[in-house]
Amino acid sequence: MKKAKHRRKRIWPAVLTVLGAIVLAGLIVVFGFRTRDFEVEGNSYYGETSITTWLQKDELSVNTLYILLKYNFTKPELPAAVESMDVSLKNPWTIHVKVKEKEMAGYVDYDGAYLYFDGEGTATVRTSQVIEGAPYIEGLEFDASKVVIGERLPVEDDSIFGKIVEVSRYLKKYSLAPDRMSCAGGDVQVYFGNVEVLLGSGNYDDRLAQVEPILEKLAERYPDTPGTLHLENYDSASTSIRFVPSA
Repeated sequence: MKKAKHRRKRIWPAVLTVLGAIVLAGLIVVFGFRTRDFEVEGNSYYGETSITTWLQKDELSVNTLYILLKYNFTKPELPAAVESMDVSLKNPWTIHVKVKEKEMAGYVDYDGAYLYFDGEGTATVRTSQVIEGAPYIEGLEFDASKVVIGERLPVEDDSIFGKIVEVSRYLKKYSLAPDRMSCAGGDVQVYFGNVEVLLGSGNYDDRLAQVEPILEKLAERYPDTPGTLHLENYDSASTSIRFVPSA
């Protein structure tokens, strides 16, 4: 009986030590990792305040360890124009966020501002600012009353977004910078000054490869002449390309 009492006397200090360590660790986690500051980089569509507000949407975000675990070990919802956010700790109370934003496929007029969308047609940002590198798209018909940021634009034919992305890719390949693009009628047209270029549907690589040398010849032969360059039926076997001056 005395041995059992003596054993218990030896166990209790160890138990209290463990409990104390657990309590201390809990206090360190709660108070030592309390969120106080943020550092944000890589953002251009969103301001720093918008990103930090997003990170602090739920009550547990007052703890930096919680934010770290949430954005590294789960699949949290991200802002519509953000592809990924790399979250790390600069110190126990400061969150560092490296933002990778989506590439915008284009933008349209919407509700007194500009509405940007990505390559899948998802509405991402409504802003009065022009985002560099995103083309202005005319003729894209959609129901403005059904637009929701973070969801695909309500158009009749979703394939138009793939065409816009493909045309944009080859425009970059050939270092072409049109003043605007249009997708009226379901096909893509691009405009260089007062020259409209009809591209039809598909075969954009071959067709856009012809644009720069033709525009140079037009500038020599028909300076400042508005008109339409017909590439909608062009392929590698074509021997001529029509340019029709405007009446």
